[in-house]
Amino acid sequence: MRFQSVMSLALWLLSVINLLYILRSFKALISRPQLQYSYRGHDHPQYLPFSDELVEMVIEESVHYPLQGLASDGQWDSLSSESYGYVRLGTDDRLFAVTMFHELHCLRMLNFAFGKEGIATPEHIRHCLGYLRDGILCTPDLTLEPGDFEERDFEVERMGATHFCRDWSAVYPIMDENYAVWKAKPS
Repeated sequence: MRFQSVMSLALWLLSVINLLYILRSFKALISRPQLQYSYRGHDHPQYLPFSDELVEMVIEESVHYPLQGLASDGQWDSLSSESYGYVRLGTDDRLFAVTMFHELHCLRMLNFAFGKEGIATPEHIRHCLGYLRDGILCTPDLTLEPGDFEERDFEVERMGATHFCRDWSAVYPIMDENYAVWKAKPS
């Protein structure tokens, strides 16, 4: 009887150890980032390869990006990348749009809606409003902002709250390098 109890205990312990090993292996398998993709179908990264390091960004009123006028065009255009927000990834140079640039494009379409007839169609504006809404809800910024913004004198109190954001300025060199590499390839 004692031998049977010892064997049962040993078998039970081995089963527990085996289960822990399987769970650990499974966890390592699902948490390991996939470094190789075929870029066919859904086999591609979900995000542009980029650092998740956060930087401080003070939100403040700006004299830039007026609603209309020639000064507006250059300022809004400066927010785009040379590739217009597209990257090519993988050996076949599969084309992807980067969400940040799609969102900036939508802001530009809203800017066009204020003055340039025919550039921003109602359908495009509707798409952009929905796209921006979904983007805001997908990554909500929960920074607390001081007081009622309508009571602030923006000429005197230009600065608002400090936010912690992904470093958007670091995206541009990545986009430019990707575009330059693609452009340098023989047709």
